[in-house]
Amino acid sequence: MKEEIKKQNKWVIGEGSLYYSDTLKCWVYQYYNTNNQRKTIKQLKQETVKHFKSRVVEIKNQLNTGTYIETKNDTLKSIIKSHIEQKLKDGIIKGNSYNRDIETLIQIEKCCNTFIHKPIQKVTLNDIQLAKENMKKYSKSGINRMWRLLKKGFAIASSPSNMLIPFNIMNDENLKKPISKIGTKKILPLTPSERKKLLFVLDNQEKNHKYRNIVKIEWLTGMRIGEVLSRSVNDILKNKTVLHIHNTLTRDKNGNIILGEHTKTYNKETGIDEGERNFPLDNIEIKNIINEELSKKITNIYNLLFWNYTKNTFISDKEVNAWLRRINTKYKICQGTLHNHRLRHDRITQWKESGMDMEAIQYLAGHIEGSNITETVYIDVSEEFAFKEYKKIN
Repeated sequence: MKEEIKKQNKWVIGEGSLYYSDTLKCWVYQYYNTNNQRKTIKQLKQETVKHFKSRVVEIKNQLNTGTYIETKNDTLKSIIKSHIEQKLKDGIIKGNSYNRDIETLIQIEKCCNTFIHKPIQKVTLNDIQLAKENMKKYSKSGINRMWRLLKKGFAIASSPSNMLIPFNIMNDENLKKPISKIGTKKILPLTPSERKKLLFVLDNQEKNHKYRNIVKIEWLTGMRIGEVLSRSVNDILKNKTVLHIHNTLTRDKNGNIILGEHTKTYNKETGIDEGERNFPLDNIEIKNIINEELSKKITNIYNLLFWNYTKNTFISDKEVNAWLRRINTKYKICQGTLHNHRLRHDRITQWKESGMDMEAIQYLAGHIEGSNITETVYIDVSEEFAFKEYKKIN
């Protein structure tokens, strides 16, 4: 420690100045922080000179070693909110992702209400541990999203450019992500008998329904519903032998449906759209559906095959999902809920059951090549198929 020189009622410690103020009737320390801003701290009531001097020495040592942290009132909520807004400005996220992050922040606010609004410098490991009980009430995916934003908030606060906190407490070995009390609902494919029921209903009782062709082409191609609803006349290529899939319907930050520029698996950092692909139109049913839609008067501004002409707007995936639930209740097609994403799962499973190469499945599904999501999330072979395969080796 540098030599301290006491002159009357004043100590000089390096560039800082420690002195007794006759006006304030206490000891005062003035110094310049890392941003060359002049700062002043005063002796607290009931605080001894020795204790105050120790605080002064600690600040000086922190300044010398580069570990000094300025007292600020930034909250975890304000840090995460700024992070989300900056990602939107930078084009890293758009409407749908922005809304999802904001919704996640609202969930964090509910779970972490004991510390989300207080200065992040005062948040302790115990605060987070206690909040985990509230987080367990959410689904696994919800917890994952909250945990990701919490880690990001503390990482930003502990970064060298901010230095609000000395380290990221989310990296503490004793802190583990909570496990949801809600069981994960697995999306199961349809059984062979359920597939027959759905096919019969679509080709008979509901053949003339306005959403029938949407559901049929979605089920036959394994496309995401947003991809189906964003297909245009211009995407039918090579004399109607190929369907180009290159974008999806999405939502802006206000929740309005818009026509996206890319598919769901577009990589913003590399600019590569892993989901962009061509789908063969050699299936007679798919051809018939497309020809039927082309024979109609397509007059919407995007030349989309499917459009709500009554309201002159996009068809919502929620509308199609609601119709699927209704026909499932009416005709008792399958166990559980019948929805768009289940049809996609079912088609990908059927490709697997038919012996199709995994790389081909990933291409047609618009998944990232080599990703394990295709097998671990989307493929769950039926019991009937598994038994049939078992019999082959016996």
